[in-house]
Amino acid sequence: MLQSIIGFISIVFLWSSLSWAVPLDTVLIVSIDALHPDALSAKTTPVIYRQMTDGAFTLNGMSTNPPLTLISHAAMFTGLGSTETGKMDNQWRPGEPKVDKPTIFDSAQSHGFLTGYYYSKEKLGYLVNMAVSDHRFSRDNAVDNAFTAIRKPGQRFVFLHVSGLDHVGPVNGWLSPEYLEELAFIDDMLDPLIRFIREKGNYLMIITSDHAGHGTVHGSQHPDDFKLPFVIVSDKITTDRFQNMPYRVTDLKSILERLLGSNS
Repeated sequence: MLQSIIGFISIVFLWSSLSWAVPLDTVLIVSIDALHPDALSAKTTPVIYRQMTDGAFTLNGMSTNPPLTLISHAAMFTGLGSTETGKMDNQWRPGEPKVDKPTIFDSAQSHGFLTGYYYSKEKLGYLVNMAVSDHRFSRDNAVDNAFTAIRKPGQRFVFLHVSGLDHVGPVNGWLSPEYLEELAFIDDMLDPLIRFIREKGNYLMIITSDHAGHGTVHGSQHPDDFKLPFVIVSDKITTDRFQNMPYRVTDLKSILERLLGSNS
């Protein structure tokens, strides 16, 4: 109970101390599915590690309960837990009802952004709503689709979901050599996109995940399954106040709304 109170006080202090950001041209949120924060290092993930050192990060973020892909992303997008969103399972198919709560895309659209959503698991189509200007599902080309969108003119808000670790982890194990090799490949794949955004300027980037795992298992009550990183970097927003902050996936929407406030 005391730990929860301390965490809440820390978040309130963080938000109350945030200054309004200057108008941003590009906002990119990257969710690397099944990323265990212990896998991040200067050797394995030099691209992500540079964002960590240039910005701020916590390696003690927390997923939803249960820590599963669709439930966690629904919490990220809406700022609500599963009982509030009504999404309490990890499945969705085209033609089934979609999210009916306001999401981060509604917030971005209200601040003048063109929105893009590029994801590599079909069930994440559950989170497409009318505030998404462009969206595409692709198992292999989500990064390329996001890059194409961000190169277009206008203020761009893009959410990119990257798969791969979620396949290697259950087969070879979280933090196994094969898992780290796949993560290094993802890190290298993100490099041109991140370099372009940084060279263009006026940006905010967040790199995070939905859950982790242990052994070859995820989605359980094991503490490692709930772990995730939160990395934030910007050339216009002071990020040091985010260093080692308490973070849960439901915090993402409120953080973005606060930081995007000056774009209206």
